[in-house]
Amino acid sequence: MNPSPESSPIDHAESIVNALGDGAYVLDADRNRVFVNDRLREATGFDEAVLHDEHPERLVEEGYWSEETGERYRAAVERVLAGEADDERAQLTTTLADGREMTTETRLTPIERDGSVVGAVGVIRDVTDRVERERELERLNERLERLAGFLSHDLRNPLSVARGYVDLARETGETERLAAAESAFGRIEAMIDEALVMARDPDEIETADEAVDLADLAADCLESGDFGDPPADSDLVVEDPGPVAGDATLLRRAIGNLIGNAFDHGGDAPAVRVGVDERGVYVADDGPGLPEDERDRAELTDFGVSPDGGTGIGLAIVERVAAAHGWTLEIGESAEGGFRATLVGAEPTR
Repeated sequence: MNPSPESSPIDHAESIVNALGDGAYVLDADRNRVFVNDRLREATGFDEAVLHDEHPERLVEEGYWSEETGERYRAAVERVLAGEADDERAQLTTTLADGREMTTETRLTPIERDGSVVGAVGVIRDVTDRVERERELERLNERLERLAGFLSHDLRNPLSVARGYVDLARETGETERLAAAESAFGRIEAMIDEALVMARDPDEIETADEAVDLADLAADCLESGDFGDPPADSDLVVEDPGPVAGDATLLRRAIGNLIGNAFDHGGDAPAVRVGVDERGVYVADDGPGLPEDERDRAELTDFGVSPDGGTGIGLAIVERVAAAHGWTLEIGESAEGGFRATLVGAEPTR
């Protein structure tokens, strides 16, 4: 439908916007919304003063958009109003009037009159579900890539060790060599257990509700060798033996990793303490500790290659076990100035 000679391009745009099924609006040359359709009102819940003000300034001022979102929107709409683009698309996250967040894709097209741009039409489409699916797919791909890298790199060393001892036993007939091979295979099994936990989303990990004795668990972690051998003259003390409510298998992986980390990085003869207090289960040492500026990065450690030859999982396995239980992992300084990790939220059963 062509506009009548008396109607302006803005008026014509308003009639089109009003008929659209998606949320839409009309901007004038000063970035004021001069018209919005009912669908946009319903979707946002914003009052008329917000809907018909200068954008993005008003939305940022009211807290519906972040500063960064406002800057991206302003840059896109100004390119359209300056005649530099016939079509601009921007993905924006908006906090709605009821507090919910919605991710939208906004398409901006110019309104022209006598060869000059006098405004713009914005059409908004809710893409929240699509974006969340894309993010979930990205997270899945990242987990699979990390898992592949972990399995292909870090399993090679214990596999080579085990294969070497088996080959040597075949050549010499000395079966005592197989004990070392069995130990290597046990380490491989432990690493696969860690990989399986890390590859899954915490919400998908089933946890048993058991009474886990910390003293027995710590002793098993130490004696099994799954988490490395303690340095000579090192000491492991269970200050409060529990029991703690949680999944015994998962807790073993978490506590074992923390104990192994303390022995690896706590100095020549670290004293390692395990216990439970009013905040949760903790593992602490008297070593050099971790500088404060490295603590956040340490908590984010995930599948990869450890510079010291470890599995590369670092504290991520501990964080994943904590999340599966509904706890959080807190990294800080021990009373002796060393390293302390706390599974905040874990509770004794007594």
